[in-house]
Amino acid sequence: MSLRQRITEDMKAAMRSGATQQRDTIRLLQAAIKQREVDERIVLDDAAVIAVIEKMLKQRKDSIAQYEAAKRLDLANIEKG
Repeated sequence: MSLRQRITEDMKAAMRSGATQQRDTIRLLQAAIKQREVDERIVLDDAAVIAVIEKMLKQRKDSIAQYEAAKRLDLANIEKG
């Protein structure tokens, strides 16, 4: 099973269980993967999907650091999940 298929299966499981935060996070990930595929006109393999995930993680960590520096712990906690 490819990583992309696994993400889709996780999405279905999150929807069935009612895990809204997990569902929303997976939707963001799927949108980022799809956007990169459309921009580059390719189908991403597992390595490229991992690169997208790592980029999103870095963005979230940077956001948390900026929120904490600005004393916006409410927003930092939302980013932390």
